[in-house]
Amino acid sequence: MKNEKNILIALILTALSAITSAQGRVVTGVITDNRKVPIVGATVCQVNTTNCTAADRNGIFHLLLESGRDSSLKVECLGFNPVEVVINESTSFPLNITLAPMYIPDEAFLDDSYSERDNSVTIRSSLILDAVFSDFAEFAPLLGAYNTDLMDYFAVAGPEFGASFSRIYVGFGLGMGYSYNDDYDTLIIDLNNTSYKLNFGYDLVNTNRIRITPLVSVRWLKYRLQNYAGERRISLASYLEERDLDLRFNQTIAVAGLNIEYLMYSQTYGHSDYWSIGLFGGYAARLSREPWIYSRGNRIMTDEKINFKPLTLGISLSYYTIVK
Repeated sequence: MKNEKNILIALILTALSAITSAQGRVVTGVITDNRKVPIVGATVCQVNTTNCTAADRNGIFHLLLESGRDSSLKVECLGFNPVEVVINESTSFPLNITLAPMYIPDEAFLDDSYSERDNSVTIRSSLILDAVFSDFAEFAPLLGAYNTDLMDYFAVAGPEFGASFSRIYVGFGLGMGYSYNDDYDTLIIDLNNTSYKLNFGYDLVNTNRIRITPLVSVRWLKYRLQNYAGERRISLASYLEERDLDLRFNQTIAVAGLNIEYLMYSQTYGHSDYWSIGLFGGYAARLSREPWIYSRGNRIMTDEKINFKPLTLGISLSYYTIVK
């Protein structure tokens, strides 16, 4: 009796195997979009047949191919461009099938990687506000705290122009500070700031929305401090006795930090110019020990130093142009 049961099971398995073999083989696969998100309900059909199935909530499908028919698959889903997949003896399973949204042209379909932009040059035009926190405390006994307190904050705004190629960024910027004016007794304190900077960076992260770039910046900071009488007209004797103060401080610093930008595309990602809003934070250090100081052509010698608080900040509004 037991032998008869075993023979019956063997005959059933043999029959099922023969039927499956006659019908064809089972193909499996996963259907996702460019973000690797599963596409639920995508239809998979054997070409030129009514033999179809649908992807489950994980984007996975199974389809038993009909023998003697074309083994290619047609994959469709509402809102996506259809894809045809050829099945042959060398095909490995499971299949990984990616569907492109219909609103993105086939030739413009990209994933979130940087690969198709690696061989293009991107031009950056920016308006940047930079803040550096300097410390003129060592000059207070000579210049007076009313001057040095005003010089402890260096803020400039201006353009920066740069280019990126293969993730490497190089840019040059000019910053101009508005004129700080303050009254002190009978004096007018007038301070103007200017900076020049050269930036080097590498795009550590660059997706369709976020760019993260470590930056090294070399900056030349220029302070012009003037003290002059509050009255428009003074006597020659008073001028010769009190003389106007006109000092021009020059200091070079290096800044190492991180720039984070949010990208905004007006058309297709990777194939159009775009805008960005950015935030920069970094650490500042002096390159020259003492500043170079000039006054009406005279080179002023000093042992005092301009110190800097480590944190530097910057915000930017940028426009990027892709050059093929």
